[in-house]
Amino acid sequence: MIRFFLRTFAFIFFAVAVMFVVIDATRSIGVSAVVFTPFVDSLQLTMPVALRSFQDWLSNSAPGFVSDAVLASLLSLPTFAVFALLALVFYALGRKPTPKGLKRLPH
Repeated sequence: MIRFFLRTFAFIFFAVAVMFVVIDATRSIGVSAVVFTPFVDSLQLTMPVALRSFQDWLSNSAPGFVSDAVLASLLSLPTFAVFALLALVFYALGRKPTPKGLKRLPH
């Protein structure tokens, strides 16, 4: 049952990643240059209060290098890459493990 939910989340995250690839491709065609939407811009559009409170909490409870350098680099990643990575992680967590007694034959 948990595997089903993990794979469902993977599917949703992958769909969002594809959506942002299409949005970025459309913008890139419009301006004749490669354009990626940073993750921080997407978060500010969808949930600005949660982003601000998360940044405040992180700056108060984490060391300075985490709240400044690491967070800034993670938030500057393209949105499609963040969701594609989340989809990959959730898919890997939700996959069926290979049986331990069976060995695969070489091709």
